[in-house]
Amino acid sequence: MRKLLIFGNGLGRALDNDFFNLEVALHSAWNNPQILNDTQKELILRCLPANLIEDEVPAAPKSEIELDRLQRVLASCDEIAKHETEDGASWLTDEGKAFPIAIRSYLHAAASHFHTGTHTLPATFVDPLIEWVHNTRSHVATLNYDELLYRSFVGTSLFNGYSCLIDGFVPNFDPSNLDRKSPLSQSYYLHLHGSPLYFNSVTGSLHKASMSGVHQLQGYSSSHVVLTHVQHKTSVIAASPILREYWKRLEVAMEEAEALVLVGYSGDDVHLNLLISKYFRSKQVEVVERVHPHYLTEGGKSARLTSWKTKLSVESVVAFWCDNILEHTNWSWKKSA
Repeated sequence: MRKLLIFGNGLGRALDNDFFNLEVALHSAWNNPQILNDTQKELILRCLPANLIEDEVPAAPKSEIELDRLQRVLASCDEIAKHETEDGASWLTDEGKAFPIAIRSYLHAAASHFHTGTHTLPATFVDPLIEWVHNTRSHVATLNYDELLYRSFVGTSLFNGYSCLIDGFVPNFDPSNLDRKSPLSQSYYLHLHGSPLYFNSVTGSLHKASMSGVHQLQGYSSSHVVLTHVQHKTSVIAASPILREYWKRLEVAMEEAEALVLVGYSGDDVHLNLLISKYFRSKQVEVVERVHPHYLTEGGKSARLTSWKTKLSVESVVAFWCDNILEHTNWSWKKSA
């Protein structure tokens, strides 16, 4: 049974809740003097809902929700820059021209934080997953910025040449690299919200750095990381040729898949939920998430499943609740006829 598996940031947080916390990543990048100077920090703070002060020290953003106005300013600067000429009067100061670069460098540095650890997924989780994806040629997509799955898949049968999972990098990215010669034996591997490994060369070609190479990209102004308020994510995706293509192929994967599995996903990405509703309204939908005491009563279980059906606009949902989602290995589950 071919499925589409979508992994959220719950995968990393099940491994190390503190390290894979977005607030920690935003704070780490904020305090890196090679990424932001004091003036840029002040400008960013003006874009946040409130200038939070902690012991008279400007506080870093804590979540994607706080980045709404910052993304609006970024988009405005980009639009103005399109109409700038070298020999004409400028609407933007030098600081204004540099601000979008600083913002994108900051967001890239935050996403890169998740590549700086030594964490690996346990074999008890990875091995059955690899075997099942290889046997079913199921599609895999991620919403997070870490390399946990990627590191686990490299060197296995899933990334054996062009025979199973493909991501469009052969070796550089090109949409044609996602055209499958054998759709039944080839599946997609899609970083839907980007990766800090993706970068543009000086000639404009699109590349993927090695996992260790992310350190060499420190300060890189990336347009391939979707770290922003949810209402701006579609515009950021549209601005990246890699991500734009990934979301096109995602619809192909959704159409082919007989079932959907959501692992460690909060359900808050409206742009994704709209597609799920379109392609999986009457198909099998599985949710793998951490158990909560409320789910263990009949009323709590019913309320949680209803919440998921409402969020995704689908007819039915089955949930797998685990003390730790890395304990989940039942990938072959199939709804009874």
